[in-house]
Order: sequence, then structure tokens, then C-alpha cells
Amino acid sequence: MTESKSKPSGKLAEIFAKMNMSELPAMSTNVQELISLVHSSRSASYDLSRVILKDYSLTNKVLQVVNSAYYSLGQSVSSISKAVTILGFDAVRDLATAIAIFEDFIKSGVEKEGVTKLMTRSFLSALHCRDLAGEKKLNVLPEEAFICGLLHNLGKIITFIYMPDIYKKIEGNIALGIPEETATRQLLEDLTFSDLGKEIAKFWNLSHKVVISMETHPAKPKSGYDAEGYLQNLADFSNRFVDLVCNDEDTSELLLHYGEVLSINQEQALELLNKGVEASQDISDSIRYGLSKLKIHSRLEKAARRETASPEQEKSAKKAKKTGQDIEELDELPSSDKSINDFIKEMTETLMGSFQLNEFYANLLEAIYRGVGFDRVILCVMSIQTTKIVLAGRFGLGDIDAQDIANFEQPLANVDQVIPRAMKQCKDIAVEVEALEAFPENMHYLVKGRTVYLFPIVINNKAIALLYMDRKAGRPKLNKDRIKALRLFRDFAAMAIKKSSKKG
Repeated sequence: MTESKSKPSGKLAEIFAKMNMSELPAMSTNVQELISLVHSSRSASYDLSRVILKDYSLTNKVLQVVNSAYYSLGQSVSSISKAVTILGFDAVRDLATAIAIFEDFIKSGVEKEGVTKLMTRSFLSALHCRDLAGEKKLNVLPEEAFICGLLHNLGKIITFIYMPDIYKKIEGNIALGIPEETATRQLLEDLTFSDLGKEIAKFWNLSHKVVISMETHPAKPKSGYDAEGYLQNLADFSNRFVDLVCNDEDTSELLLHYGEVLSINQEQALELLNKGVEASQDISDSIRYGLSKLKIHSRLEKAARRETASPEQEKSAKKAKKTGQDIEELDELPSSDKSINDFIKEMTETLMGSFQLNEFYANLLEAIYRGVGFDRVILCVMSIQTTKIVLAGRFGLGDIDAQDIANFEQPLANVDQVIPRAMKQCKDIAVEVEALEAFPENMHYLVKGRTVYLFPIVINNKAIALLYMDRKAGRPKLNKDRIKALRLFRDFAAMAIKKSSKKG
């Protein structure tokens, strides 16, 4: 990248100084010129051709793509000016900008596979953004949507390139269940990826619309004429959607949030992404490499199968999992175990020394929530009331508040329901999504849309407490190693209770 004489903002200079950076990232002159070009200029087409022709490599790549099977022009295009005449100013400018930014970052010298995968995701998101804006006739210029979608994750990409060690630590913390915003603030001097991207965009003198479109979780557009609001929502949705598909994760919750705002459903979103993947095949060798490393075709097929099969799966779940199922009978998918051993070591050391039981419970829930990987964990204990025996929530962690924990109460008399049955039989049970009949009505709000795991804590062949754990629909099921670790953590709880009772 070329040197930049601009002075960074105070915040940006501060963070790079603290990270011991010798110089700040500078965007190449070609990229800056391409982004600044406006179609309304009288000489727009000439200016675009002039900027592209400055870079021999960029010129060849643009002509290669224009002559590819994707555009199917039926004639050979040998000049940039002819490409602009046939395809239009906006299409050529978007294409050239994407290639130029991509090549700038690839030349940064960092680990090739990682940066290529990140940039390919951004490029797919940009195409998705542009096509969605055009197809839904939103009050947004498609070419603006493209650029805003492309640069939405600029802060993340910059962190990966210029601060790889910090990026790895952030990713590691996210894998443990820490929210991305929290993980980045801890390691980027209280900045998020979005904050960092905005500061760098200002340093590069990018447009106001590009800067505001880096916002995560933006507010809904104020009206149908709120172009900036739609740009923010388009950029955030498309980038999140592409990330979820590439990570083989469920997109239903995202669609639930953005579906009405952008008038899109799962099938339409996948169709646009498929279209973008096809468009990307001939952009450059780097993007082709990125697509192969993302395994995007198989990810799209899985997402399409999940979307098509979901009604059938829900029906099957209600029928087969009505009262729960022994956990070993569930299909299991592999997952990383890097953090579990650390938790096991820590808890073993705790049990060997003196400890407060409530503090142990807090560590136990963290090990299960972050180590094994759940959205919510509740520790429930037996409570003898005047007329009945119930399981009552005492401690919780994750997507749940104190009131929900306090309201968690399950009478144990009705063994037709899954929690009393798990306690009576001292059996670990998993209940599939939407098997609401397995729970009392007052718990339906809690278990709806969740796969629930119930692990009784047993002492002297009697269940005295229960670990309630759940995961949102679409998350992979536990594999055997994680089930083994979860049972070990549960056994630690029984040991802690025994040790505490003897001490008392």
C-alpha cells in the first residue's frame, strides 16, 4: 500500500501507538479515486477509464472479468471505455473497486488463506447488498450499497492484517462464548471492530455513507425515504448473513430481525447469495481461492437443505421427542475442545483446596456455558414446600436474567413430564426443538426454539439438583467428547456438594 500523508484522528493514533505500530494503513491512490468517482459527473466515464488504466494489472483483471462467461456479452471487449459503454459506469466502477481493494490487502503480506477468506466474504456481502437493494427497489443506489457492504467489516480485516495476534485472541474469546463486542473492547482499547473501521475510513477520507454503514445492529429506517438507514441495515444484514452461511450456522433469527425491514425471506436471501457466488467465480484468482477455502458451495447446499427440511424436522421433533430422549441417541457433530481442558484443570484444583460452594457454582456454570458451549445454563435445586416438592432455579448464566432464574420452578410429581422423569430416573435427557409438550405451560416461553439438555446431579443414587442447559435451534448438537466433559462437570458438582456437606 502507498504512504499516506494524512494525519489520523486522535483515537486512531492512540490505539496504533499503544499497539506499537510503526505506521498506519494507507489505502492506495487508485482505490481512493475509484470510491470518490460519481456517476453524475459529466466526464464520469472518461475519469473511470483513466483511473483504471493507471494500473496495468487492474486493467487486465477488469477486462478478464468483463469477457468472462458470467457477463455473456457475445463479443470481445478490448478496452475499458468499451466495457463502460456496454456494462455501464456503476458496474465497472464496482468491479474495479472490489478488485483493487482485494489486491491491496492481499499484497499486505499476511497469512494468505485467512485474509483471502475474509475479503471473499466481504465481496460476497457487497454483491448481496447491491442485488438486494436493486431487487427490492429500496431507496438506495445499488452501487452505494455495494461499496458499503464491501467495507462494512473493514475494522475486522485491518485487525487481522495489522494486529494478527490480537485478532487471534479476540477470535479465541468469541469461541469461548464471549460476545464479539465485549471481546474486541477488551483487546482494542475499548474499541469494537466497527469503531476501528470507522476511524480508519475517516482517515482514508471515505464517504460519510461508508462510515455510518459500518454500524452493527443499526436502528430500523425511519421511513421509506431514509436512504442512510437502509444502507446501514443492508450492509449489516448481508455481512451477517454471509458469515452465518459460511460458518454453517442457522440464519432464522437474523431473518426474523431483518426480514420485514428488507422484505426478504430465507429462500430469497439464499438465492441472491447463490447469484453472487456465481458472479464471483471469474473475478480473480484470489477470489476463486477464497471461495474454495470457504467451501461456499457445500455451505449453500446445507443452508438450502436446512431451509427446505425445517418444517419436516419440526414435525418429526414433536412426534419423536415428545417426552425427551436419552442423550446418546442424538446425532452429534464435532466441535473444538480447546477450552474444556483448562476448565477441567481449574475445577480439579479448586476441589482439592478449600472453596465456597456458591463460588464453585459460579465457576461450574461458566465452564459449562463457555467451555462446552450453551446459550443458557441454570442450576436448579430441590425445594420442599408446604404441599409439594419442586425444582427451583438458583444460579444462571447466559441469555437469561435474574427474574427468569427466580421464576424457574418445576413440581416433581408429574413424571409424564421430562424434568420430573429425568430426576426420578437419574437419567441425562435431551429434548429437541419445539417439543413443548414435554414441559409445563409456564416453561414454554423459556424452552421455545431451544434444544434442551437436562443433567441431574446425583448423590447416593438420588437426584438432588439439576443442570438445565439449552441451545438455540440450528446450533450443532453435542458430540461425545463434549457430553463426556459435561458429565465430568456434573460429577464435579456432586463432589463439591459432598465435600461442602462434610465440612458443614
